Amino acid sequence: MTEASSFLLWLLWLAPAIAGVFAARGLIHYFQLGSYQVGGYWNTISRQARMAWLPGLLTAAACLAITYAADAYMYWSPATVVFLACVLMIVSGILIGFAFCARRNLRKPLHITGRVIRLSVAMGVVLLLLAIGLRFILPLMGGSALILTLLPLWLVLAAWLVLPLEKTFNGMFMRDAIRILNAQTGLVRIGITGSYGKTSVKFILRTILHEKYPVLATRLSFNTPMGITRSIREDLRPEHRIFIAEMGARHPKDIKELCDFVKPQIGILTAVGEVHLETFGTIERVKETKYDLIRSLPNDGLAVFYDDGGICRELYERTDKQKLLVGSIGSDAWAEDVELTGDGSSFTLCLRHGERAACQTALPGEHNIRNILLAAATAHELGLNIGQIQRGIAAIQPVESRIKPEKLADGRVVINNGFNTNPDSSKESLAILKSFPGRHIVVTPGYVEMGKQQDAFQYALGQRMAQVADLVLLIGPKRTKPIMDGMQQSGFAMDHVHVFGTLQEANEYLASIKQADDVILYENDLPDQYTET
Repeated sequence: MTEASSFLLWLLWLAPAIAGVFAARGLIHYFQLGSYQVGGYWNTISRQARMAWLPGLLTAAACLAITYAADAYMYWSPATVVFLACVLMIVSGILIGFAFCARRNLRKPLHITGRVIRLSVAMGVVLLLLAIGLRFILPLMGGSALILTLLPLWLVLAAWLVLPLEKTFNGMFMRDAIRILNAQTGLVRIGITGSYGKTSVKFILRTILHEKYPVLATRLSFNTPMGITRSIREDLRPEHRIFIAEMGARHPKDIKELCDFVKPQIGILTAVGEVHLETFGTIERVKETKYDLIRSLPNDGLAVFYDDGGICRELYERTDKQKLLVGSIGSDAWAEDVELTGDGSSFTLCLRHGERAACQTALPGEHNIRNILLAAATAHELGLNIGQIQRGIAAIQPVESRIKPEKLADGRVVINNGFNTNPDSSKESLAILKSFPGRHIVVTPGYVEMGKQQDAFQYALGQRMAQVADLVLLIGPKRTKPIMDGMQQSGFAMDHVHVFGTLQEANEYLASIKQADDVILYENDLPDQYTET
C-alpha cells in the first residue's frame, strides 16, 4: 500500500470522529444547562434518552453509508472521493446536531463560550483517540463510525479530561475577584440565600440602599462561584460601598464554598423549603446548607431571618451572633394595615424602636412584603432612616418572571411566575390569580427537581389549582399526570384541562380561545433539559 493510499484511508477512518463533535451539539447544550456538572447532565440524558442517543446513532449510520459509497467509487479518483466523503460525513454531523437542537424548540439556546469551545475540542480529542485505537484493534471498513453510538458517554470522558483546565481557569478568575474585593477597603459584603426569594430580596435591598449608598448587586440570578466572580470582575467599582451577593445551592457545601469566597459580614436567610430535593435528598440537608451562610459570618457579623414560625425561626433561635428577626409583631420589623391588590400593595412599616411609615410598592403579593421587611431591617441597621427606606420601597420595580402581573394591550392580564417556582411561591401566585376578576387560566409544567417527592408535590399543586382555576393548560403529559390526578380528586371539570407537549403549543391554543377578561398565570418556565419532546 502506498503512503498516499494509507493517508486517504486514515482520513476516511477519522472523519466520523470530527462529525461526532458537531453531532454532539445538543449533548454539549445539556451539559451547559446542567452547569457543566456530570450528575445533572446524566439525569438529563436519562430523561431525554431519545434526544440524547439518536444524534450519535444517526451520524454513525450516515458515516457508514458514506464510507461504503466511497469505497464503491474509489476507482474514479481516490483522493477526490475520500475528500468528498469526509466533507459529507462532517456535514451530516453538523446537520444532525443542529436539527436535534432545533427540534427541541429551545428557550435558552447554546451559548458558544470559551468553556463550550474547550469542551468541544476535548470531545474531538477523545473521539480521535478512540478512532485511532480502534483502527489497530478492529480495522473493519467504517468501523470508526461505531464509536458514535456511545456519543453521550464520550462527552462525560471529555468533561473529565478538560476538568483540570477548567479548575485552573476558574481558580485564576476567582483569585482575581478576591484581589478586587480585598482592595476595596470599607466595602460592606452582604450574602443572601434561601430556597426562594433570593433574587427578589437582592434587588429590593439594592433599591432601598441606593437611597444612601452606591451599591453593587450580582447580575440577574447570578448566584454561583463563576457568576459572582464575573459580577465582581466586570462591575465592581471603587465608588461602591456595599456589595450584595446572591448565593445559590444545588448541593451540600455549595453555600460554604461561596462564603469562603465572598466572606460576607451580613447574611440574610430568606426561606427554607422543598427546593432542589433531587440533589439534596432531604429538607434537613437543605436547611443545614442554607445555614452555612450564618455559620460563616464573623463574630461581629449580622444575621437576618424571616419569622416563618418554622425552620427559619428555629435557625434564628440557634444563632448566637447579632441577629434580626422580621415578620412577626414586636420583632425588628413588621407590617400592619396590609392591603393587597393585583397592581401592588400598601402597608405600614413598623420598626422595633417605634418608627412607623406608610409604604406603597408596585410589588404584588404578601410574599413581597416579607421580602421588603428583610431588606428594610437590613437597611436600617446600615444607617438608613425610615424616610429613606420609605422612598426606597416606593422605587422598587418587579423582578422579571417572579410573580409579575402585566396588563396586555387587549385587556388580558398575564402573571409571570416563570422562574424556578416551588410549592410556597405557587401558593402566592395562585392567591394573586384569584385576586383578579375574570377567567382564571393556569399554564404550567408543574415542578422540577423535587426528587422522590415530585409526584406528591405535583398532586398537591393540582389540588390547589382546582380551587382557583377555570382553565388549565399542562405542559408534558408524563410529568403533569399527578397534577391531573389532584385536580380530578378535587372535583375539577376535567374537560377544562388540556395537555400539550410544549409551551409553544399551549400558547397557540391560548391565542385561539382568548377573551378580554382572561387572567393567565404562567407557573414555572420549564428548563430545556426537562422537556418531554
